[in-house]
Amino acid sequence: MAVRDLYDRVLGAPFVYDHVRPLVVGGIDYSTVYGGAETTSDDVVLDVGCGTGDALRYLTTFRRYVGFDIDDRAVALARRRYAERPGVQFEARRMSESDVADLEPTVVVLMGLLHHLADEEAIGLLRTVGTADTVRRVIALDTVFLQGEPVSNFLARLDRGRECRTQSGYEKLARDAGWTVEESAIIRSHPTRGLARYVVMTLRP
Repeated sequence: MAVRDLYDRVLGAPFVYDHVRPLVVGGIDYSTVYGGAETTSDDVVLDVGCGTGDALRYLTTFRRYVGFDIDDRAVALARRRYAERPGVQFEARRMSESDVADLEPTVVVLMGLLHHLADEEAIGLLRTVGTADTVRRVIALDTVFLQGEPVSNFLARLDRGRECRTQSGYEKLARDAGWTVEESAIIRSHPTRGLARYVVMTLRP
């Protein structure tokens, strides 16, 4: 196994993602990010790249939540963790356009996903989640390269995602896919002690 492959496997382990990564970046608190989703009891949430179901630590109000991820280990943990949570479903596979049509989501979550995808694939995904006219909001968060932030940029280079961009680069992806960028902001991984910076975008049709 190549060193890079081993490195990616270690970083991708659910335990490392949930417990070691927060220590490295100085803590993680995405309360404000998920608060921007403004979900209600009528919402259907589609979480693409759901991992271990971290979104459910923050999202408390919705009618239905469906998470997709290709990592079997992460999805297995998410299923165990939230087995008793009503209206929650996890799928260990790639999301398809037919899934979007069947689910009719109103809110789409893309947390830490776009920086794993090349431009064409990222634009394709953004277009796919927009095929349902029920979607009123997309929330996306990703590692970002920022001028004057050497520590954060170093952490971004350590990330498994090889397609980290500038803030304007992510905004261009969204616009090229047909979305309006309602808000684009830089946040810290934790409001008071976070070392890593991320770009958060709120998109609307």
